[in-house]
Amino acid sequence: MISFVLTLKRLFSAVLRVGKEPIFKTLLLTLALILLSGTLFYHQTEGWSLLDSFYFAFVSLVPTGVNTGLTPEATSSKWFTMFYLVGGVGVMLMLLMKLGLAIIKFEKPGDKAVEPKK
Repeated sequence: MISFVLTLKRLFSAVLRVGKEPIFKTLLLTLALILLSGTLFYHQTEGWSLLDSFYFAFVSLVPTGVNTGLTPEATSSKWFTMFYLVGGVGVMLMLLMKLGLAIIKFEKPGDKAVEPKK
């Protein structure tokens, strides 16, 4: 349990640190717009609830193999999904990468923050 709390603390401090960067704010806003467009599109076209539409839109962009149990049926939905994933996955991965780099950035007592070598 202590490990979990420490991990949450580290995640929270990383989000606060990276949240000040303009590129992170831009990526977050872009991702929010992509998720909104996907949610509204699936809600209108497929007739899914807003929660199901958002869930499908979000989980589709996360690099995992989660089976949502939802499958676009309309031809327009299939086309939309192909383009949605090409753009959305790139933005999601960039956001996760920025967050991940902020998490692994650590500070030595009395030193400035140390960034990993590229």
